[in-house]
Amino acid sequence: FFLIYIYLSIITMVINMKILITGATSGIAYETALKLLEQNNFIYFCTHTEEEKYLLKEKLANKSNAKVYKLDVCNENDLKLLDILDYDVFWSHAGIGNGGAVLGISLDTIRKNYEVNVLKNIAVIKRTYENMCHKNIEGKIFVTSSLAAYLPLTYLGAYTSSKAALSSLCYTMNKELKLIGSNISLTLIELGAYHTGFNQVMIDNKERFLKPASTFYLYKDKVTKKQNNLFNLIEKKTLAAVSTKLAKQMSKKNPKFLIRTPLIQRLLVKLYIIFLR
Repeated sequence: FFLIYIYLSIITMVINMKILITGATSGIAYETALKLLEQNNFIYFCTHTEEEKYLLKEKLANKSNAKVYKLDVCNENDLKLLDILDYDVFWSHAGIGNGGAVLGISLDTIRKNYEVNVLKNIAVIKRTYENMCHKNIEGKIFVTSSLAAYLPLTYLGAYTSSKAALSSLCYTMNKELKLIGSNISLTLIELGAYHTGFNQVMIDNKERFLKPASTFYLYKDKVTKKQNNLFNLIEKKTLAAVSTKLAKQMSKKNPKFLIRTPLIQRLLVKLYIIFLR
């Protein structure tokens, strides 16, 4: 029995993953990470700020297979963690959403969306890929984009277009990885609307970024009301299904390239592309 126990322990050690997740403070990434913890994986939860780090450390105090770090993808010092920590699965989930009409917000506001959602995402993916190659491991990289990438949402254009760019780049990177027969896989996660609070922040912050002198500023309340009604209608209220689905894919030896969820929103986006775009 002792030898069987040792054998099973070795198998478990081989199967278990070490997973690093950016933007893991709350929402879908956090809920998915909790499910992965239950499967005896080791999770590095990465937060945007020090305050979030300390709050999350308190929440996870009784989890011996979890560690919390501050990793702001825009902070070069923080990015050194990607080189130091030992992980074989990387989930690039961090992102922002600054609202406002494309013609009514500053170029800096648009640039910030692209800086975080596109350039910094690609930067951490490239860095992770290079680290995995150096360690010669069969790594897995997951990237969070959005179904909104295919929708021209009023006053949310800077966000949706940045996600469109990210998705497009992931399609290309996947083809390039297959071309060279890489032992590192890439999975693109295009999420629909879930009730995590992110959408509400993005809808409400347009007032902060719109120039008061702009004509578009006059229509912000009307647009906000419509968008709140829309998201109240379509948002999935629970995260159990999506977190279970993502945890299952991350646990697979060969996860599929594209995950689009939830199903009903995925179908609605397809119908929009076919008939209305």
